[in-house]
Amino acid sequence: MGLTEHNRSRLEQAIEEHGFAHAADYLRRTIKQTVVWTKTGPEPYAQTGGSRVGGEPDLPDSLEWPVDSDGLLMSFVLQLNLAELQDAENRLPADGMLFFFVGDYGLETEHRVLHAAAEEMGSAKRTAAPGKLSFEEDFGPYHPYLLKAGASLQLPSYSYVDEEAVEDDEHGWEEYEEISFSIRGDSKKEVVRMFGYAEGQHGDDEYLAALSLFGCEETYSPDEAIARLTLTLGSEELARREVADIVMLAEIESDDDIGFMWGDAGVLHYFIRREDLLAGRFDRTYCAYYSS
Repeated sequence: MGLTEHNRSRLEQAIEEHGFAHAADYLRRTIKQTVVWTKTGPEPYAQTGGSRVGGEPDLPDSLEWPVDSDGLLMSFVLQLNLAELQDAENRLPADGMLFFFVGDYGLETEHRVLHAAAEEMGSAKRTAAPGKLSFEEDFGPYHPYLLKAGASLQLPSYSYVDEEAVEDDEHGWEEYEEISFSIRGDSKKEVVRMFGYAEGQHGDDEYLAALSLFGCEETYSPDEAIARLTLTLGSEELARREVADIVMLAEIESDDDIGFMWGDAGVLHYFIRREDLLAGRFDRTYCAYYSS
């Protein structure tokens, strides 16, 4: 889907104000319409079914607290009320709730993303973990905060940008950061970003996600990743399309208030195939963390 008229106007204004006419076509082609969730204050648990990060989820009777392959309880990360979403591309169900859980984390992390339809949420109630959580044993309990959704835009980040396309004699990385920040509108209270470019150094998250989702052996070489996906899928064209269609479902920041610490103040990523996203297939996702 193309940019909304409002977002197109924002981009064109930024291009003019920052003197990036030389890279205008590249910026128009690569900008992403994202959703951000910011903290609005501690969660008092005054009502059920709001968007929340940390604390305890509001699980309906139809969903059980997930466990990992060793039978250990996963930690609750956040719940998002989809009726509150401000997504220009309508990539998620119009209502209901998404729940994000994570197990002990590594470069690839056991996790679950659960969806409850609006009619299921009628039985939802605040639910404590039915046992000890390994994350909280290490870092203490995650403190609950209310979340508010907002619409945003994002240009390619450090590991994704084509420097030759954006730099010239008068514009380097510093100037590109300025236009990126002006468009993105970073907020210190932002804790979740959806549908954007993943934070990292190598821009290989989509390759790793595709390899995992199709049962291929991991590699950090994009060329080798395509080769392995081609063997599995039977077509290089299909392999490249699958990588291109990997969507960052959620990027969750480390946050002192909440108690999140992903590695060394890194981020936790959830990825999904676009086809599965649009079909509401949240049982097929990939999760990993990035830490510098």
